[in-house]
Amino acid sequence: MEQLEKTMYSTIETIDSERVRLATYFRTLGADDWKKETYCPDWNASQIVGHLTLGAQFYASTVGNGLEGNHGFPLGASDREEFMALRTSIMDEIAALDGDTLVDRFDEDTRKVISLFRSLGPKDYEKTAWHRRGILPIPYFVIQRTYEFSLHEWDILNEPGAPLHPAALDQAADNLRLRIPMIYNTNPDLKLEGRFRFETTDTGHVWAMSIENEKASALSEAEGEFDVSLFAPASDMILMATGRADIDAKEATGAFRIEGETAKARALIPAIFFPN
Repeated sequence: MEQLEKTMYSTIETIDSERVRLATYFRTLGADDWKKETYCPDWNASQIVGHLTLGAQFYASTVGNGLEGNHGFPLGASDREEFMALRTSIMDEIAALDGDTLVDRFDEDTRKVISLFRSLGPKDYEKTAWHRRGILPIPYFVIQRTYEFSLHEWDILNEPGAPLHPAALDQAADNLRLRIPMIYNTNPDLKLEGRFRFETTDTGHVWAMSIENEKASALSEAEGEFDVSLFAPASDMILMATGRADIDAKEATGAFRIEGETAKARALIPAIFFPN
């Protein structure tokens, strides 16, 4: 638990520094920039920042519920359909604001969820909260913000061949050791078992997990024998893990490399590398 507390602390500090950096960047966007096409289909920059701001509200609501043992729908919704409708209407309302007001709203709502994250204690990290994928550990919601910030900035820039911004890359790469087992457990392969190693070839992050009895668990050390080892630069590993990169293309260029039992690798990859 001590290591998890350290990870949560450094992640929250990264989220806060990224809030400042992104707000500064967003304020450089002109009226035409807010309307430009992005990597996200059918979304312009204002809609992406509206989505990020909505995300802060969603996390504050669902994590707040989870802390009280409530796994009901967030944002005051009574069912999934109402939640999805609220999600869209709130995002659209925020996205319609003028640039400076939109950034102010992003900054304000992000500060609020950061304040909530900073209030969490060791016992809170053992609790869970509602997500459209299922009931997830509260640490998931903390680490996910780093990915959302990095990915949506990348979406706005709309340069698919470019890497993610380096500012949060080290923390985001380190947090994959937590995120990947959590994601796997939302949709496990019922037949897959083994030990799996991951390595970011540029930043040197190495971690491992085991899968047993339909459940993935992070391993404290990445030593010993493994059924499969996966290698990629940190940015590519994150982009693949969040559905932003073509896995086959990355493998064809050598950016993504697989060692070990091919059948187990091919069963693992669809369960951990897919969109947010």
